[in-house]
Amino acid sequence: MTDTRTEILHKNYEAIHRNGFQGVRADKVVAEMGITKGALYHYFPNKFDLGYAILDELLAPHYLKIWESFERAEKNFGVVLLGVLESYRDFAKTDEEIKLGCPLTNLTQEMPPLDEGFRKRLHRITHQMQLQVETGLKNAQLAGEFKLDFNPTQTAFFYLSAIEGGFSVAKAMQSRAAFEMVIAQLKQFSEGLKV
Repeated sequence: MTDTRTEILHKNYEAIHRNGFQGVRADKVVAEMGITKGALYHYFPNKFDLGYAILDELLAPHYLKIWESFERAEKNFGVVLLGVLESYRDFAKTDEEIKLGCPLTNLTQEMPPLDEGFRKRLHRITHQMQLQVETGLKNAQLAGEFKLDFNPTQTAFFYLSAIEGGFSVAKAMQSRAAFEMVIAQLKQFSEGLKV
């Protein structure tokens, strides 16, 4: 059974994904859940604390799990990398998911200019993802499975930028096919990294 705090987090996360952080009234979300405003403020003194908790407790673990297998791989790096790229398709498999876009990308575009707490958290998540990709690429080079003629740091930024940009383009065009093309191109690029 889910506790009240967790329910509040999840329902507000869904509302933020649909409407953006600024477009959400957390008190309305909890009222629709049959939870009092007092309960909301018991757990989260203000809307920003709620947003920070969503980033720290829901988004960060979710996004950092995506690249974990590549970061921790010890062999078959190319296969693991292609599997990670393929897993991104799960985030864009329905028209509704394309319409709403990537939660991380949406918040990254909306909140850093407006709030330092959001900016720091989004920077931390993105930076940790970049380090995970970079670590996997370096380990693949050290294992002799990937070529040595590319910079793992730059390539990690390229992967993340292409994926998050792909989400944005797909959302703007309302086209799953656009996102599929980005993933297909990244998979082809990844094949070129192999020895």
